[in-house]
Amino acid sequence: MTIYLFALEAEQRITVKQIHRFAAEYLYSWFPKLGSYSAFSNRLNRLSETFRELVTSLIADYCPDDCFLDQSLLDSMPIITCSGKRSGKVTKGITDKGYCSTKSMYYYGVKLHALAFRLENRILFLRRYKLPPHLSMI
Repeated sequence: MTIYLFALEAEQRITVKQIHRFAAEYLYSWFPKLGSYSAFSNRLNRLSETFRELVTSLIADYCPDDCFLDQSLLDSMPIITCSGKRSGKVTKGITDKGYCSTKSMYYYGVKLHALAFRLENRILFLRRYKLPPHLSMI
């Protein structure tokens, strides 16, 4: 988990493969039992609930004082990678064809669901979010 978070933040590595490669090349003396890419990926997948708890804890710790904790807002939105008229070629493994009723359009992408606290005259404060299960660890 430490390697993953450090490589994301400090090294701007965004894929698990890039993170594993960085750790294998530069951090091997600190983590001699790192293992193969598939073992590293499996470890991260087993930590998915730990990541969820960490994010929930961080959100609770940094909640602004002017949050209305008794008023939550729920919304969902598509993250569109291309229109439904074309075949989805970007991120094939994680996107699906969907329909957005508010935009009256078919699309390739994923749907983001968000639960947020209401703030007075400001953008909402995110409480929880959910992506489709196959996106839990990218």
